[in-house]
Amino acid sequence: MSSTQVPEFFDRDRIAAGLGSTRRRRPLLLLAESWSGTEPGSEVLDFLAGTEVFGGLDRAALRELFVALDPVHVTAGEVVLDADRAPDALHLVAYGRLAVRSGAGSREIGPGQVVGAAALLGIEPGDGAGTHVHAVRDSLVLRLGVAGFERFAAAHPGSLLGLCRALVRTGSGPVTGVPAPTAPAVTVALLPAGSGPVPDELATGLVTALGGALEVTSATVDAALGAGASGTEPADPRNGRLLAWLQRVEAAHRFVVYRADDGDTEWTRRCLRQADRVVLVARAGDDPAAGPAERALARVPGERRRDLVLLHPAGTAAPSGTAAWLAGRDVTRHHHVRAGDTGHLERVARFLSGTARGLVLAGGGVRGFAHLGVMRALDEAGVPVDAVGGASIGALMAGFYADGLDHEQRVRQARAAMVEKGSMVGFTPPFVALSSARKVTRLLREEPSFAGLIEDLWLPYFAVSASLSQAREVVHETGPTWRAIRASIAIPGVYPPVHDGTQLLVDGGVMNNLPVDVMAGVVGDGPIVAVNLQPTGSGRRTPAEFDLAVSGWRVLASRLNPFTPRMRVPRLGDVLVRSMSLSTARLQRDRLASRSIELLTPPVGRSGLLDFRAGPALVEPAYLYAVEALAQSRAAVGP
Repeated sequence: MSSTQVPEFFDRDRIAAGLGSTRRRRPLLLLAESWSGTEPGSEVLDFLAGTEVFGGLDRAALRELFVALDPVHVTAGEVVLDADRAPDALHLVAYGRLAVRSGAGSREIGPGQVVGAAALLGIEPGDGAGTHVHAVRDSLVLRLGVAGFERFAAAHPGSLLGLCRALVRTGSGPVTGVPAPTAPAVTVALLPAGSGPVPDELATGLVTALGGALEVTSATVDAALGAGASGTEPADPRNGRLLAWLQRVEAAHRFVVYRADDGDTEWTRRCLRQADRVVLVARAGDDPAAGPAERALARVPGERRRDLVLLHPAGTAAPSGTAAWLAGRDVTRHHHVRAGDTGHLERVARFLSGTARGLVLAGGGVRGFAHLGVMRALDEAGVPVDAVGGASIGALMAGFYADGLDHEQRVRQARAAMVEKGSMVGFTPPFVALSSARKVTRLLREEPSFAGLIEDLWLPYFAVSASLSQAREVVHETGPTWRAIRASIAIPGVYPPVHDGTQLLVDGGVMNNLPVDVMAGVVGDGPIVAVNLQPTGSGRRTPAEFDLAVSGWRVLASRLNPFTPRMRVPRLGDVLVRSMSLSTARLQRDRLASRSIELLTPPVGRSGLLDFRAGPALVEPAYLYAVEALAQSRAAVGP
């Protein structure tokens, strides 16, 4: 076929009237609805010219190539290449995105990229047999089979050499890339949870917080493409026109927020198929039973991260009832937003964009008061903290932060619980531990910030403990806050273990004293600030010498008799706490080296690790240290 005859394939009226090749009538209508331009087919030819594989061909050759392409619309989750079969064609992504998985790794490919190119040359493909390809979202794929390629090559032998070189480059390279779950979201679908609609203020506020975002609704689509366009089904030939419009919208904006209808409509399903992330949204006071729009989740295949955002009335002191919303919903992360609080919406936006910041607080007994000074410095510097967690005393201090307390409240609560009510370690005959833990358990249960469930804290929060029964780390992200902290501070030998029904739990510092790896699972690629409580450098002092055999009676006598020199020996509690942190010191260094982390090591004094009366004195030095460290960090990276 000559190039002068090709334009008829872009004549919408001729195709719709049933004229031309019957075999290619519907596929060509799909393409004709997907592109437009002053020259018939000009946009599709421009697209082909911009790809790595076909970019070296002239315009006439591209026109001939187009005739050999079979356009295929695939919906989100649909398999494009089966791992059990070797590719028999090149697949070029026109719109949408495909996930490619093989023994060499996984990646996602978008418009202009190909998979299966080596099949055209009859060589062993680098991503050949064993490669599984499926659509991440609704996509238009241009398929070039072996027979079509051979006909094109025979008609254009002069173009063959450059084309083959391009095919080898794209077909034999290793499959690399970042797996989809860790990639920042580009498109977000807002889906109403429960019986109510998506709250207008939440949708508008989230679009603003994302920055450079555009909200797309069924009304938006209908206004741009005509009444009823948003309800176009994937099998409708006009689907290509809708996909092309959505592709242009996404190309022009950093984020696109697709707002679903209130029910299970075609547009609601379209939103889910287009989305990188699905965000279920509801007013916290509504009925938490699944609503009609949520039925679409079961009808749209594919794996997508799901978040739940609960909107609370302005002035809400603390969330409640979150567990009922989480029950029966497959939710990766939930977020609480107070109406009118832009900071809360900005936190959700950072999670959706992959830039959420986590704060990790280490264990270390009384040294944990230094965390209060660091948190104050972060607040005053305007450094947003979107998730917080820790081990041992770090889990306790993190609980204050997650509850939304300001600096003065955090200090006041910590002093009241650990200083003003006497020793945290009430001694008992040491058959299980030095302390019965009755007092510390009561203090935790009575602390207002810890009285509720972890799910009801304003910020995503975790506490780490260690299982004596199963020799593994336990991460607490749900359940009573006070109980999770009680397990996380159960220093072996000082406090009895916590029995959770199936296992015995002890202090999280036994296995992970600075759980940055756990936080990485919460914030993904977002930045992490970690506060270490191990003294470094010249701040360490040389321990006093003592005999290899130490009598506890002699130590007691030296402390009771004012005329006897006081024996300088390490305290039992200090030995237990220090030994626990030493056991994870090397693992901690390895974890810190595995990713970019801003590590803060404030001064922690020389008091006994269980002498909580010395704790408040550590707050101010830690604050001054953190202020300077944060200023230097910002100066190093620039504004």
